[in-house]
Amino acid sequence: MKKVIALFVFGSLFLAGCPKHEIIPAPTPKVELESHFIGIVNGTQIELTQNVDGYYLDATKVKYILPSPTPSKANYFADMKSSQNLVSIKVGLGSATFDGSPSGGDPSLSVFNSFFTSNTTPTYASMADSGFEVVYRDGSGAVWTSDPAQTVQDVVFTNIVQESDGSGDYSKFTCTFNCNVYRPSVDGSGNPIVLSLPIQNAVLKGWFKR
Repeated sequence: MKKVIALFVFGSLFLAGCPKHEIIPAPTPKVELESHFIGIVNGTQIELTQNVDGYYLDATKVKYILPSPTPSKANYFADMKSSQNLVSIKVGLGSATFDGSPSGGDPSLSVFNSFFTSNTTPTYASMADSGFEVVYRDGSGAVWTSDPAQTVQDVVFTNIVQESDGSGDYSKFTCTFNCNVYRPSVDGSGNPIVLSLPIQNAVLKGWFKR
């Protein structure tokens, strides 16, 4: 009888000592997003780096939802800006067309992808509507914008990579461009004039978000 009890106690202790196998979930994919800008603005080199001096990239879009069968469209923007400094640079590219009815949603992932891979050398446009736009904000807060009528039409998108994770779908890119940006002003007599600044050898590494 004592042997039976001993065996029972030993078996219970053995089972109690067996470690439980912990189920570890598969790692959730996370897109690595890095942004950086460097360029010569009005003769002075400017460099803006993510997580330095409060700089980050704000990826936004503007949608124009129209009733079917008229295609809706979306223009995408990547704004390198700071919570601590006024200087910023924003580029925009549009327009991706899609069926926006009835939900008024976003372009499909396939439309989003093909739009950027097929628009690597766009022309300049106002509000990035069916083209490319540059918006520069200087240290005093004045806003300068590219002009579709300018003779310089130098912009190229390279290193386009689409990636997705739980927070969304992204089109990562490197954008190089040269252009002039403009803003309205007045001369000493109060007459309206337009001021301009050259932006040269500009390179923006960033992303657009679907």
